[in-house]
Amino acid sequence: MVTTSGALNALFYSLITVTNPGDTVAIETPVYFGILQMIKSLGLNIIELPTHPVTGVSIEDLKKVLPKIKACCFVTNFNNPLGSCMPEENKKEVVRLLTLHNIPLIEDDLYGDIFFGASRPKPCKAFDEAGIVMWCGSVSKTLAPGYRVGWVAPGKFKDKLIRKKLLHTMSSPPLYQEVVADFMEHGRYEHHLRGLRNTLYNNYLHFQRTVEEYFPENTKISIPQGGFVLWLELDPRIDTAVLYDIAVQHKIGFAPGRMFTQHDQYNNCMRLNFAIKWDEKVQRSLQNLGLLIKQQLSK
Repeated sequence: MVTTSGALNALFYSLITVTNPGDTVAIETPVYFGILQMIKSLGLNIIELPTHPVTGVSIEDLKKVLPKIKACCFVTNFNNPLGSCMPEENKKEVVRLLTLHNIPLIEDDLYGDIFFGASRPKPCKAFDEAGIVMWCGSVSKTLAPGYRVGWVAPGKFKDKLIRKKLLHTMSSPPLYQEVVADFMEHGRYEHHLRGLRNTLYNNYLHFQRTVEEYFPENTKISIPQGGFVLWLELDPRIDTAVLYDIAVQHKIGFAPGRMFTQHDQYNNCMRLNFAIKWDEKVQRSLQNLGLLIKQQLSK
């Protein structure tokens, strides 16, 4: 395990360890815009693979691009923004395929601890016998965002990744790592997670019910199995980038779908973040957002 300054930093070190400018990386789509921006900033090409809102990345589409790619970067548990979770059998198959072609998988498991089911889903790393999976995570979404404590289990790329980290940061500050380690060692992290998961699941139900009641009837809503984001697909006539400018004037915020891809798609989609305290103000804002959408459709 190599410590990093958060999960995005873990992804960065993993990418520069196994790729060079001009190489091609396969990712899910839609995908968190921070990952898109980072991959592009490294001079890498991107292939976006269709991703199911429940089962995750399409394995059939992955098979087609294997000869073209140098690495994969997937959020296998509760993808942001879809909330999808790759089934265990799919994870095993992805690891098998990539091992066969000696293609590293950079696995962003940032949201794995925020599950709504009975148990935490295993990461692809659990099925990795050849060391090709670089498992990344942090406590930024579960415990302490400002601590920037993350990690990567880099498998067979450990020595090379440590050398890359040495060139960029020498080492990670140990104080916050010690604080988090102590918190985990005494069992307080699991206790904290139980409360967090319960709160987020209740928030999800509030958001889902409000959207179903106040948004247009043809609105499609994701059913996340964990994490803290909702993906909405609106009427094709709605441009969420235009809607965003209108919503901001009413002090309502969301992420337009176009942010989550490098192509001209998801223009009628949006991501909502339900990791906020549910109260009358949030409910009213969500109701007003539904009203704004209906007004746009009536024009």
